[in-house]
Amino acid sequence: MKQLTGYIQQFNNIKIMVVGELIADEFITGEPERISREAPVLILRHHNQQILPGGGANAAHNISSLGGRVNLVGIIGPDQPGNKLCRYLEEHGVDVNGVVVAEDRPTCVKTRILAGGGGIVKQQVVRIDRLDNSPIDRDLEERIILNVRDNIKNVDGILISDYGNGLFTERVKREIIKAGRSRGKFIAVDTRYNLLDYQGITIATPNLEEASYAVGWEIKTRDEVIKAGKEIIGHMDMEYLLITQGGDGMTLFNKEGEFQHIPAVNYTEVYDVTGAGDTVVATLSLALGAGATMEEAMDLANTAAGIVVRKSGVATVKPGELMEEVIKNEK
Repeated sequence: MKQLTGYIQQFNNIKIMVVGELIADEFITGEPERISREAPVLILRHHNQQILPGGGANAAHNISSLGGRVNLVGIIGPDQPGNKLCRYLEEHGVDVNGVVVAEDRPTCVKTRILAGGGGIVKQQVVRIDRLDNSPIDRDLEERIILNVRDNIKNVDGILISDYGNGLFTERVKREIIKAGRSRGKFIAVDTRYNLLDYQGITIATPNLEEASYAVGWEIKTRDEVIKAGKEIIGHMDMEYLLITQGGDGMTLFNKEGEFQHIPAVNYTEVYDVTGAGDTVVATLSLALGAGATMEEAMDLANTAAGIVVRKSGVATVKPGELMEEVIKNEK
């Protein structure tokens, strides 16, 4: 326990470079008034509108919330959602100097319309995604790669957050990994669709859906998790693979195919699993930066995930919360 709490105490000395696809999570809340005469839909009276970090921006926010320092590299558009997103991140301690404004590429926005207000429980009615999934052009590639090369020496590790929205071209992936390896930095990858493309990394953290996509078949049982994990790491130049399984815990594989499983913490009190993957990879990265073994880092990440799923929406974890939970679990 003393070792784990010691790592948490070091988080404020750790700096992580997050290279990620930045998503503005927009929440629009209205109070239901009546059914429209135009169509069988609710009419909501507008109450509130808020933009919060999503995608790689949420991973960066999680690191900052845990006390770590963050150098964020990514792309936004010359628009209000991008400006609001960067302002929010700056206010929460994230260094956004590595964020590039793409003049002809809008910020990725996911808009959630929620019905509720006052004493009414807010219910998501619909989500509208405004995403440009086309690969970025050569100029943007150059600017992203240059940002990584210029700042790599000042960080303890790299976290890649790939949501499939066009930032991570083959060249960008190759050059980021090359830069990290040349400087001896650990490289953690959280990717939705392109796991097998990330050769030469330290660890990847897919969930069941993402691991299923990588192997091409649906993973349903614990035995299938083991089979899939061995198959994935057998095809990759990678030191570790961590498959997260929500309420069923996490399984860590090394490059020899050996594995260990730990059960989930506090999933009996699940309120919302949104963003738990970002919390896992953020905590794991800080722990590795602080000198933890992979097994210790996994333990801390598992504990942090158990905290965040008890919160509503895309939430984060504070170092004091993580410290308290670690101490409680050891009793």
